[in-house]
Amino acid sequence: MRVYTPLIDFVFPSSCAVCGQAPSPVCQGCLPEFSVRRSTLGKTPVWLAHEYDEPIGKLLRSYKDDLRTALASKLAPALAAACAEAALETSPEVICLTPRNRANYKKRGFDPVVKLLSRSGDRPSQPIVNLLSWQRVASDQRSLGQVARARNLVGAMEAKPGTSRVLFVDDVMTTGATALEAIRALCQAGHTVTGVCVLAKRIL
Repeated sequence: MRVYTPLIDFVFPSSCAVCGQAPSPVCQGCLPEFSVRRSTLGKTPVWLAHEYDEPIGKLLRSYKDDLRTALASKLAPALAAACAEAALETSPEVICLTPRNRANYKKRGFDPVVKLLSRSGDRPSQPIVNLLSWQRVASDQRSLGQVARARNLVGAMEAKPGTSRVLFVDDVMTTGATALEAIRALCQAGHTVTGVCVLAKRIL
């Protein structure tokens, strides 16, 4: 049944991904009020559309794990706004994403961040370039604590050599381990990371 969830949401609207009530995919009362704000990760500026909380968590889990892709239309404008503000302040040449997890992509059939950034009307002006790749297989981050996440990803990524000004974009930042590893790999390869942009960031 999971495979047909997007079609069911479109043809037969069911329930809100947060409260379970009509309408689908999320009712107006549960849709977060996104507002771009700025934070930091070490010395790198971070732009986020919302603090990570349970409503956001439910929306993202429904979108990514339950394949409710209709939620992309509700989430994409927020990420686009964060990217636009980051680009205005730092003038990146390209956007770079976390390397694709093959197992997750095979299970879902789509890349959640690519789908959000590719929606008509919400596309950033900078091209999305695949600069990063996995140098080794890392464990699933979701079951790990802060220290374990950092250890899990150290040295896990490598980047293509170059001198681009790069904006790194992801859907969620929790401990920052993924972004830090991406920044390390990109800078080591000669790029300049102008900032990090996420839909939601957990405030630790």
